[in-house]
Amino acid sequence: MGIRIKEVKNLNTTQMTYATPTQGVTQSTTDIRGSENLPKEVRRNLSNYISPVQLVRMNHDIGMWRRAVLEAEQAYYPQRIRMQRMYIDTALNGHVRACVAKRKRLTTLRKFELRDANGKVLNDITTGLSKKKWFRKFINYALDANFYGYSLIALGDIIEGDFPNLSIVRRWNVSPDRFNVTSYDYSINGQDFRADIVKNWHIYVDTPNEDGTSPCGYGIFYNIAIYEIIMRNVLLWNTGFTERFSMPYVVAKTTKPSDERDELEATVANMGANGYAITDPTDEIEFLEAHLAGTGWNGYDNLENRCSKTISKIILGHGDALDSTPGRLGADQGGDESPISKALSEIQIEDGRVIESVINEDLFPRLVKLGQMPEGITFVFLNDDEVQQTVERDNKNALDLATVAKTMKDAGMQMDPAYFQKITALPAKEIVEPAPIAPAPPAHHTLPPADPSKENVKRVPSAKIKNKLIELYRLEAA
Repeated sequence: MGIRIKEVKNLNTTQMTYATPTQGVTQSTTDIRGSENLPKEVRRNLSNYISPVQLVRMNHDIGMWRRAVLEAEQAYYPQRIRMQRMYIDTALNGHVRACVAKRKRLTTLRKFELRDANGKVLNDITTGLSKKKWFRKFINYALDANFYGYSLIALGDIIEGDFPNLSIVRRWNVSPDRFNVTSYDYSINGQDFRADIVKNWHIYVDTPNEDGTSPCGYGIFYNIAIYEIIMRNVLLWNTGFTERFSMPYVVAKTTKPSDERDELEATVANMGANGYAITDPTDEIEFLEAHLAGTGWNGYDNLENRCSKTISKIILGHGDALDSTPGRLGADQGGDESPISKALSEIQIEDGRVIESVINEDLFPRLVKLGQMPEGITFVFLNDDEVQQTVERDNKNALDLATVAKTMKDAGMQMDPAYFQKITALPAKEIVEPAPIAPAPPAHHTLPPADPSKENVKRVPSAKIKNKLIELYRLEAA
C-alpha cells in the first residue's frame, strides 16, 4: 500500500511522493491528474491516495446544518466536508439506521438473474454471482449513494476471480464537483477518478441535484439531518428532565468543621448517581417545579415521535412504514392496496432501476475490460412480489367470475366459455351432459337349473313332514 510522505501543491500541479514498503523503492509523480506513474495500489484503490488524517467530529445544531449546504453551494471551490461530517453522525441515530436498513433490504433481498444478448437466462453464472460477498457489498455501497449523495467504490485487486478488497473511498475526500479525490481535507487538487489509469477500478455512483447547484445531489441525509438533530437534542433534554425530576435528591445538614464535612460529602456522593447537597442547618434548598413537571415528558415524547415519523416518511415514503408493516411487503392491515405497501413498492422499484443501471452501465463494462466477464450479459431484478400479487389478483377475479357463471346456470342460463377464457385467460370448455340411460326391465323369477347329478336321487321325506301330511289327510276325511 502506498504511504504518502509529503505533498507540495500549487494552483496547477500537485507533486506527490510515495513509499512502497513491498518494493522498498520510492515513486514520485508530478501533475498526477491522468498520470501514468501512479503505483498499482493507488490505481486500483484511491483510498491509498488519501493521507491518514482523522476527520474531526463535532456537535451539530441547526445552524451547522445550514452552513453545511452553504459550503457545498459555494460558487468557487465548493466542499462537502461539513456535510459528510454531519452525515456520519446522522447515520448513528437508531431510528435513522433502522429506516436505512429497511429501505436497503427492499433491494438487497430481491432475486436477480443474468441474461445473455438473446435474453436467455444464465443460471450457472447467476448462482455464482449471487454467492459473491464482494457483489453484495457493491450493491450495499451503491445504495448508500441515496443517503450520502454519492459513492466512489474501489474494486481493489483481483484475487482468484474475486474482489476481496472492494471498499468505499472516504466521501469527505471525494469531490463530486471536481470529480477528484484529494489527499487532505479542503484540498482543491487531486486525482481525477475519471482518468483512464484509475477509472476501470472505480465505480462512481451519484444522485441528481434538484437545484442545479452541483453535478451531484446532497442525499437524503441532508433532508432528514435537521429532524435527527432535534431528536438528538430531545434525548439530551429528556435525560436532564429525568435526572432533575425523577431521581431522588439527597440533602445533608451538618455543623461539622471542614475536614469532617468533607468526609460527609464523600459519603453522600458515593450513595449513587443522584444529586446531593451539603448545607448548614439554617440553609434551605427548595425545588420549584413547573405546573406540568409531572407529565412534562409527554412533550419530549410527542416531539420525538413527530420527528421520527417525518424521517420514516422521507426515507420509506410513509410515516408508519417502519413500525406498522409486519411480515412481507404489503402484509399490513390494508393488504396489497394499502398506502404503506404502495410506498414501499414504489421505493423498491425506483431503487431497483438505479442499481440495474449502475451494474449494467458501469460495473459489468469494467468487469469485461478486466477480463472477468464475457460481453453481452445483462443484470435484471425479478419482480417476485409483483408476480405473486398479479397471480393472486387473477385467481380472485377468476373465482368471482366462476361464481357469476354458477348463478347464471342456476337461473337457467349459461356463460359462454369463450368469454370466460378471454377474461380469466384460463382454458374452459362447455360441460356436455351425458344422455340418460333407460332402466333395465325387472328380471322374471326362474327356478335355478336342476342339478343333473341329483335328478335320479330318490328323496325320502322326513318324519316331521310325514306327520304333517297324515294330520292334513285326517282333517280332510273328517
